[in-house]
Amino acid sequence: MITLYTAQSFWGLPSISPPCMKLETWLRMAKIPYQAVIVTAQNFAIAPKGKIPFINYQGKLFGDSTLIIEMLKQAEGIDLDANLTCTERAISLAFRRMIKENIYWGGIHIRFNMEENWRGYREVLATLLPTEVSKAEWEPFVEGIRESVCSQMYGHGMARHSNEEIIQIICADFQALSDFLTDKPFFMGEQPTTLDATAYAYIGTFIKPPYKSSIVDYVLQQSNLCQHYERMTQQFYSDREKELITEQESLADIV
Repeated sequence: MITLYTAQSFWGLPSISPPCMKLETWLRMAKIPYQAVIVTAQNFAIAPKGKIPFINYQGKLFGDSTLIIEMLKQAEGIDLDANLTCTERAISLAFRRMIKENIYWGGIHIRFNMEENWRGYREVLATLLPTEVSKAEWEPFVEGIRESVCSQMYGHGMARHSNEEIIQIICADFQALSDFLTDKPFFMGEQPTTLDATAYAYIGTFIKPPYKSSIVDYVLQQSNLCQHYERMTQQFYSDREKELITEQESLADIV
């Protein structure tokens, strides 16, 4: 049994973290049994790359969702992309890189850089801390997280752009996804592949949280992307659907 160390679910999403959600979805698609453990400060300390998600597989720890998937493909002999041609595999890889290396930072911008959204998101981060932590303790802690993340975003280059330029960049990425998906049930055709696990996680983290942004508005207008999200949820999280809906309703006041 694989132990998956992941971030807590929120907003009806399986995980607040897109990489965690991507990996968990891939495990479900591959029908690999796993036990999910919500990361705390104690077990985060053992994360092999200092990030989540990570897994314990056969007594060894592995980090990075992309590298974990590649390792499990070899170890378990499971390839969700086995029926793709070489050209299709190349297209899938290019889209996955675009999502995790560019679209990801659009989500960071919405949560951390937009002041109104940050005021709500900092409350969400506070709920992930132990209940005995006082406001006087968690406020500087989450502000420190914000400072670190924004510094990373500046180093990446995305934060060097204006809000209008970021909107232009990220909306173009989502338009490319929508144009490629068209009216297909899944990105590469009739069957879901690794690209679907990645796209599902990142689309969800834009359309499900209650935060305001022109990027969010744009993605919500791409009906095929929203339908893809719902299709993936129904197919791979039907066992948790009621739980996620209940959780989303209970968090309606957290903005």
